[in-house]
Amino acid sequence: MNAHIIILILALVGFGESCYLIYERKRKRPPVCVIGNECGEVWASPYSRTLGIPNEILGVVFYTVIAVVEVLLYRGDTSLVLINGEYAILIAGTFMSCYFTYLQWRVICAWCFWCTLSAVITVVMIATRLLF
Repeated sequence: MNAHIIILILALVGFGESCYLIYERKRKRPPVCVIGNECGEVWASPYSRTLGIPNEILGVVFYTVIAVVEVLLYRGDTSLVLINGEYAILIAGTFMSCYFTYLQWRVICAWCFWCTLSAVITVVMIATRLLF
């Protein structure tokens, strides 16, 4: 399978996950924890926002941009700006995911299934890009 298709599918999954989290925030309730029961703790922490913006909104932006870039690359756009932009966005997303994972582990001392899933999606996307 083409790497662009794999990354596009992962971006769509991440987009859906982020939309679910936006929905739950609008309803003013923590997301359902699929595994464990600490999502509410992470959700209520001050680290659930970056520069005042809920992290799930940043996730929607991140996954949307990656999806659009992957469609353009799949369709044959070989612009160096687009290719380098894809790497830059994936690297930035990976660093943010590592930072949020660290916060869960060492600062909040609680694990959110959705946050961890997003980090895994991001790491798999960059690994796919680097390996293929």
